[in-house]
Amino acid sequence: MNVIIVRDTDIVAVNRGKRENESSGIVYRDRSGSMHEIDFHTCARNYKTEHGYPSDDCVGERNMEEAYFLFYTSGIKTKIVFKGNYVIDLFRYHLLKGSKASRFHHLQKLICETNFKTYDLS
Repeated sequence: MNVIIVRDTDIVAVNRGKRENESSGIVYRDRSGSMHEIDFHTCARNYKTEHGYPSDDCVGERNMEEAYFLFYTSGIKTKIVFKGNYVIDLFRYHLLKGSKASRFHHLQKLICETNFKTYDLS
């Protein structure tokens, strides 16, 4: 399976899309410094198409044991991986800080706040 790999330390924001027509998703910076967005509405549509999932709010899958989220972005899927055991942020560059488990759970919480969810593979 071809996927785009994004480290959790590359995430710069989670858009919660509280207002009508506002996007919900994850914004990250790639290695060249360009910004990209994982749009949850697109992911939910792609997930439902691929799996026939009866709900419109599932955007991908998560696996705590292997520490990743897999989002059903258009074309090629996007995988957010949690590599380092601990992230210290002295200069406030990282959205997610702390242990690998706490960063994973924090991202899961932020996704839930957008009213979308991920399917647990663990």
